[in-house]
Amino acid sequence: MSSSAGGSAGISRGGTMFIALLLIGAALVGYSGYQYIVSSKPVHQMTVQDGDSVLLNYTGQYTNGQVFDTSMYSVAINNGSYPKGPGFQWHGNQSNYKPLNVSDVGSGQVVQGMDQGIVGMAVNQTKTIVVPPQEGYGPLNASLLQYLPVYQNLTLVHSMNSTRFFNLYGQELHQGSTGTFTDAFWHWTDMILNDENGTVVYQYLPSEGQVVYPYSFNSTVEPGYSGWPVKVISVNSAANNGSGQVTLYNEISPSMIKALGGRNQTGSTFVLWSINSNGTVTLNYNRPVYGRTLIFTVTVTYINNPNTGKSAGVPSYAQASVLDPSRTRMYNFSILFTISSHMN
Repeated sequence: MSSSAGGSAGISRGGTMFIALLLIGAALVGYSGYQYIVSSKPVHQMTVQDGDSVLLNYTGQYTNGQVFDTSMYSVAINNGSYPKGPGFQWHGNQSNYKPLNVSDVGSGQVVQGMDQGIVGMAVNQTKTIVVPPQEGYGPLNASLLQYLPVYQNLTLVHSMNSTRFFNLYGQELHQGSTGTFTDAFWHWTDMILNDENGTVVYQYLPSEGQVVYPYSFNSTVEPGYSGWPVKVISVNSAANNGSGQVTLYNEISPSMIKALGGRNQTGSTFVLWSINSNGTVTLNYNRPVYGRTLIFTVTVTYINNPNTGKSAGVPSYAQASVLDPSRTRMYNFSILFTISSHMN
């Protein structure tokens, strides 16, 4: 485990092993609360207490080492040492990365495990806090789990409302056209069979052996949803009473589980959650931080006690708020901490 001079903190290979052993040990003794590892000594006598206002630099990681959020630009731009997982969002330029303001420690502005873990910390002290789901963002909602067959059969002939079709594929495909176009989801070639009475009928034209990436969401803003390769195994135009059938193989490996996500045809994102013995893969549509043990590496940069007026550190971001709407985004701490405070 190491921390840089600038206050950003990382988890070395040895530190990661230690955290893994810590988690295993906690499971063996049945301990369900947060645990932490102190990685640097305090340089101030004043320590964080309930009710204090503090500024924190943090990096949140899954147990596989992937980063899901950080306040530090140096971590955000370093994909080699800090690979990004599902749920991570890029904030843009360096000025958007600032310490997190917890204006009332112990009041539930942050997840319970972090709220408890920062108590007793001093300025420039770093802790690695291991937070189980029940003291993080809560359990999975089972209704948001779906199942995808590893071997998948689709019909070749489909139909779509004309207005929706031309909005999706553009006006270059005029009404009555029988041309070909690239499928918006599967990325293989499709052909219009007819366009009558407000309905477009079209046919998939995949080729055997073709590999496509239908679930990819190629975004620098939200990495981690790159999808996986899908191979066309066979095409049978005569199957299903002439509607045809294409058989696909989803090339999903164990290393992708909980580390990779995708986007479905309606635009909803999910994480690959498990490979099942019945030949399916579980797709988890919960927010990626739900139902997971999380590792927060936290460094305190400023402490203020509103009762005594005493403070320590540099209040470089003391006027900001964790609930400031200008800092919110789908998976960031400001929204999820608010959700967590209602769940706990």
